[in-house]
Amino acid sequence: MSILNNLDEYKCWRDDKLANSNTNIETCLIEINNPFKIIKSEKDKIKLLCQKNNFALFHIKQQNNYPRAIIAMNKQLGLVDYDSHLYVLNQGLANITKNVKKDQAKFIPYTDKAIGWHTDGYYNKTDQRIRAFSLFCVTPASYGGENKWINQQIVYLQLRESNPDVAMALTHAQAMSIPEHVINSIVKRRTSIGAIFFIDQPTSQLYMRYTQRKKNIIYSNSQEVRQAITVLDKYLRTTTKYHFSHTMDANQGILCNNILHKRSAFTDNPTNPRSLLRGRYFNRLN
Repeated sequence: MSILNNLDEYKCWRDDKLANSNTNIETCLIEINNPFKIIKSEKDKIKLLCQKNNFALFHIKQQNNYPRAIIAMNKQLGLVDYDSHLYVLNQGLANITKNVKKDQAKFIPYTDKAIGWHTDGYYNKTDQRIRAFSLFCVTPASYGGENKWINQQIVYLQLRESNPDVAMALTHAQAMSIPEHVINSIVKRRTSIGAIFFIDQPTSQLYMRYTQRKKNIIYSNSQEVRQAITVLDKYLRTTTKYHFSHTMDANQGILCNNILHKRSAFTDNPTNPRSLLRGRYFNRLN
């Protein structure tokens, strides 16, 4: 049994979420004195914020080697089982920046375009589910590049409170499919089929697998599922107290258990382009 199909369990979970969610972003930023040696009070604050809102913002001092610092910090927080996806350069970290290489520029994170609401790795197979990610700003854009996010567990809660049938439709086992990815006749990624909201069995946590991209996305033929996706997208276009927005400065980052997020378009400084370090992990923040 789970919150998806047990009403009493759901109500307890709902009441706890609503009572403990933090809606003030100013209290979500943590100063980490030394990323190579995070102290207990800093870890406790990160853990508490992730329990409340599914994210923690952090700031570190200028470093001589940012990848080394972020890798060290993430390891101390239990983020070790990283996703070696395309363009990973350094122990799970990818440099998210505008790229002129044709193959890499096909992927929207490596452009200066806006990215709609999504969870990371929504196309991954079940045994490579992305349960957490970190994103760290080395160099901000000259203009734009604002990040927005909302705890997907709150999204499910709000949808279920307003229309239980919509929430149920989004748990359909074949709600969303992503076709296989083929390069030069070689299958790089198999077709991925699954629910949008689901209970992740190893962690017993409610997760979400979603993208607002319509290209190469196949939704269930079920009328209920398609209507539910319309309601979901309409909700995401609204602004609630649970929606957060922030444009990260240099030396700022976010840690989360794969929160639902988006990015605005940006304009680069040609001599010092926007650069963020992203790590994706198969395990949750510890």
